[in-house]
Amino acid sequence: MIGATAPVDVRDRAVLLLLATTGIRNGELRALQLQDINWRAGEVFVRHTKGKRDRVAPLIEEAGAALADYILRARPKVDSPYLFLSFTPPLGPFKCASPVSRIVRKRLRHGGVESVGGAHLLRHSLATQLVRQRRPINEVADLLGHRSINTTALYVKVAASQLAEVALPFPGGAA
Repeated sequence: MIGATAPVDVRDRAVLLLLATTGIRNGELRALQLQDINWRAGEVFVRHTKGKRDRVAPLIEEAGAALADYILRARPKVDSPYLFLSFTPPLGPFKCASPVSRIVRKRLRHGGVESVGGAHLLRHSLATQLVRQRRPINEVADLLGHRSINTTALYVKVAASQLAEVALPFPGGAA
């Protein structure tokens, strides 16, 4: 667990929870703006996606609480629409992928998990977990922003038999 005392710890906890529970990519996280959080609906509006299609991801309660804590207590007081900001001068949004990946690797290492992956590891872990929970593959594809279920099937790297168990019947196919 991240000690949520220093502002950087509060931010990093919010970053990790958002990555781990929404399946958003590093670049999507960096593009998030304050206005992209719909608190009442419990949703995150994800723009500038790899597939060039905006989407909405659910904001679970724990991630929402961590985000609120970051915004209210820890976010640097600078005039920027971006949600996540660097604490090293110049204060502002992350300009590239490496700071977010460093946050993930550092926090995983602190938790006893050695990893060569960054934010993408959390996306992959979420997708794999959802498939293991037998969530419909189209639901997993929608959450990840995949246009094709085939992309999701390759992405989560699970056995075809597992995918067959969670796949929805297709029109004209056997149920």
